[in-house]
Amino acid sequence: MTDIGSLVDGLDLVVGLADGHLHPDDLERARRAARDARNRVGHLGSTLVAALLGGTGVGKSSLLNALAGERVASTSPVRPHTTDPLAWIPEQAEPALGELLDGLGISRRHTQRRVPGMAILDMTDVDSVEFRHRRRVEEILPVVDIGIWVLDPFKYGGDSLHRQFLVPLAAAADRMVFVLNQIDLVPPDERGLMRSHLVELLKADGFARPVVLEVAADPPIGPRLGIDALFSHLTSRLDEKRVHLGRVVEEARAAAHRVAAATGVTAGGSLDFEERWSEVRTAVVSSLADSDAGVAEVEESLRSVEHLIGFLSAAAGGIFGLRTRQVFNPDRVEAEVRAAIATMEASVPRQSDPTGVRREARTAILDAELQERIGAPLRRLLWERASLSAVVAGLAVDSAIAESRLGIGIADD
Repeated sequence: MTDIGSLVDGLDLVVGLADGHLHPDDLERARRAARDARNRVGHLGSTLVAALLGGTGVGKSSLLNALAGERVASTSPVRPHTTDPLAWIPEQAEPALGELLDGLGISRRHTQRRVPGMAILDMTDVDSVEFRHRRRVEEILPVVDIGIWVLDPFKYGGDSLHRQFLVPLAAAADRMVFVLNQIDLVPPDERGLMRSHLVELLKADGFARPVVLEVAADPPIGPRLGIDALFSHLTSRLDEKRVHLGRVVEEARAAAHRVAAATGVTAGGSLDFEERWSEVRTAVVSSLADSDAGVAEVEESLRSVEHLIGFLSAAAGGIFGLRTRQVFNPDRVEAEVRAAIATMEASVPRQSDPTGVRREARTAILDAELQERIGAPLRRLLWERASLSAVVAGLAVDSAIAESRLGIGIADD
């Protein structure tokens, strides 16, 4: 996963790691931001992905050639002709686009430099006798940005076309574009009426404001018609997508920043815990392992551990800091230290130790007890904080990458 996809994954992870460390209202706001980003329909990447759909003979491949400005797809009247989809993709395609095509099983790919941020898929025929072709179209519609339904000017009103294919697509009306191809075969004075009729049919199908364009992708005589208008429409949709994704990036970053501020991880995650805990533990063990350690040494050791807890709590701040202080309150700190001492005394009682062997054993036992009773629980708390801090930092990097990719422009012809 990369770019926008990584951003959305990262925001999901931020929300997951923050669960239990945020006020419920703040957590719900972060969840809502992650959900809104995840629920964006279409290709979750910076490339606009459009799929050419339609029946045999409507000229999908010819339309792709016209948009590409070169012959990239073969054309034929044989039914069905397009047995395998073809992808016209940017030369330096983002990894997310490659992953999308791999997932759809589209291996035929033609690279292009004309529009760095656009990919067009020439799909299999939807009215084919091959059932798998229809299934492939059904699978691809939810993951592309635009479905371009190419229609025959003399067959656009077919009942089966509208009932079986177009009516179910009305739920995605804002992502559908309809193209009347081969319009050169229709007398100029009849084209307006034909377009109006198609618009009425589409409204009856459930498309409130259908986008209908007239083109002649490969006329036998004369220049192509309407290709510039279709190309302009696609580039405007690319701009709209970049604006929309820019909002997704900004909201994801803002949501992560709010989580980081509320949980106190903006200053980093580790707080140098290992080094600080090692110093405190070494001092405590050195003092209490001696056979002549008394009340004063115990009190000093308790103050050292409590001071460390206080520092970590203050440095962490936010919910993490409060939780650290609540979990390791003075009563618990004293109970754990005294329990560790008791275990040491029971295992290796105080006796004269001229060789130092007993002190070494007492040291090892006390050190292990402190690690288990105080070090390990503290480490788990701080690991949660460090993990959240790392994910927030990674999301900031992904935001910058996503913004960079969204800034890609359209190359000159």
